Amino acid sequence: MKIKSLEELQDKLDEDLSWRKKELFDFKQLLISDVQNEKIFIRAGTALLCAHFEGFIRIASNYYIIYISHKNVPIQNLKSSFLALKLKKKFQECGKTTKISVHSSLFDKLEEIKDTLFFMKYTEENKIITTNSNPSSEVVFEIMTSIGLDFSPFEPKKNYIDFNLLKNRHDVVHGEKTCLMKEDFLKTFDIILIIIEQYKEIIINAAENKQYLKSQCV
Repeated sequence: MKIKSLEELQDKLDEDLSWRKKELFDFKQLLISDVQNEKIFIRAGTALLCAHFEGFIRIASNYYIIYISHKNVPIQNLKSSFLALKLKKKFQECGKTTKISVHSSLFDKLEEIKDTLFFMKYTEENKIITTNSNPSSEVVFEIMTSIGLDFSPFEPKKNYIDFNLLKNRHDVVHGEKTCLMKEDFLKTFDIILIIIEQYKEIIINAAENKQYLKSQCV
């Protein structure tokens, strides 16, 4: 996959968000119109809302990295988080052993790539960014930090992510007999959609303003 321009990135994000929003709003209409099966729809909707939240955060983050990978930027000009992302497998190898030979290979790799252009290959089978089926606020924070973005806009909404969405989703998919209220679900629905839209704008603004670069390289 290639995303070479800001316009392509915008189109990719809009395309992905569009089908998700349509499915969610169609589901919301079913919930509102079918009072008899309201409780069932709320439970199913909680799982669906969480799935789209997780899916968009993951795909949008990967699109951003793909975009940066096609900007021909030297690794040394990028924020350190991208170097850490590039060396992730090496860090994992080092964490599994106390062997100096393995640890020193990390420095060899760093020396090898420091003057190269940043590029990371993305495939459906080998995604760069994953959510591990657990899109908690902590996971979102780690994802955003790994791609040089500021999590602070979402600080006030952490409880909605962790409890109103994620905890309720876990209860539903694990078969717990949880009583979810329609008003609470609809409020969570609206707030999570706001978060998703905001995440898209953060990605676009970061790409447009080249926030992936070290400050002295801007």
